[in-house]
Amino acid sequence: MTAIGPWQVQTYSLALALAILLSGAVALRQRPGPYLAALDACLLALALGLLAARAGHVLLHLEHFARTPEDILRWSSGGLEWHSALAGALTGLWLGARWRGLAWPALLDALTPALALLCLGAWRGCMAAGCGYGREVDTLAKHSPLLVAELPDIYGFAAPRYNTPLFGLLLGVTALLLAGLFYRRRWLPGNRFWLLLAALAAGMLFIGFWRADPVPQWAGLRSDQWLDLAVLLACAWPLWRRRRRAP
Repeated sequence: MTAIGPWQVQTYSLALALAILLSGAVALRQRPGPYLAALDACLLALALGLLAARAGHVLLHLEHFARTPEDILRWSSGGLEWHSALAGALTGLWLGARWRGLAWPALLDALTPALALLCLGAWRGCMAAGCGYGREVDTLAKHSPLLVAELPDIYGFAAPRYNTPLFGLLLGVTALLLAGLFYRRRWLPGNRFWLLLAALAAGMLFIGFWRADPVPQWAGLRSDQWLDLAVLLACAWPLWRRRRRAP
């Protein structure tokens, strides 16, 4: 928990909220059209993204929520799934772009830094809340301090583990630097969002090999790793289409 004046706020919620606000500010600054039109599209993306994120989490942990259906709408207990959040947000953004007459590729370009900022916010929250925790190791002495640390799981039990929240933060910082490079050098307009998303999905796929938080396993991989692969394939499609259309 984090104290803000007389209020106590969950650190995960605070980190994610700050990342969303900063992402929105950056996107609106780079907006491809009128301010209010871009704001409407971003708000619609946020609403559908949050709803889809919760729905995805419930579906991945359906056995738990079947026993305690009252927890489905208990947002304070946590539980957001980033792949479904992405699908919901992109759907909302596309609908908002059509509704308000905004250029879809330019709107995605404006939101490219949001991918890195949301990655940073989510993993910073996980570092405090114990979600996304790593597999246990026998002892800290046999591993680099950059790889392992004494960390709690989501139930608060501390043990020597792979420091997956740190891995996620490093991934987010790398993505933010890459997004800054795209803008500074004016590289790859129209492709930036999909390239950065593919890089983040690949990083999350790699981090998944060190995670221990419970999710369904399919054919030797975590369910979220299969979804990471699906995101990679989905990113290849618009990149291939734009390459074919390029003169």
